[in-house]
Amino acid sequence: MSVSMKESLRHESPPIRIDRNGVWYFRGMEMTRFEIVQYFYDHLQRDANGKYRIEIADDQCPVQVDDAPYVVQGISELPSEANGRRCIVVCLSDGTREVLNPETLRIGEGNVPYCRVKQGEHEARFTRQAYYQLAEYIQHDPKNDRFFMNHGGHSYDLTEKQPI
Repeated sequence: MSVSMKESLRHESPPIRIDRNGVWYFRGMEMTRFEIVQYFYDHLQRDANGKYRIEIADDQCPVQVDDAPYVVQGISELPSEANGRRCIVVCLSDGTREVLNPETLRIGEGNVPYCRVKQGEHEARFTRQAYYQLAEYIQHDPKNDRFFMNHGGHSYDLTEKQPI
């Protein structure tokens, strides 16, 4: 991309966009080079108003995020390095993996699950595949009509919550 970030700020809408499936676009064209997307993920920042931007040195470029900046593409259960107990690991759209904090799970509009990632700084939306994998851990309490997840000896409520 030969356009500087300062030049791109002159456009009315942000030139960079992340769609609800975690696909990155530059001026409407899909970014297909993983190294570039990874570099932008490494420099993605969120301000106090919840707006996203890429910040590299003194340059900033706003980013339109249609839903959540990260997407959970799959999950797996592995032993924790800290205590040997089983933990759920989420595989994210930036190619990283991290332990799921079940306390951050929420159910959004359309029953789509979300969780907090990157030390709780960002939200991640579950793909359909990841949702089906997570569903193996979800139970329903018909008496109280609530959904919850039992894992590691704890129960986590999965009622619809607002984004953080």
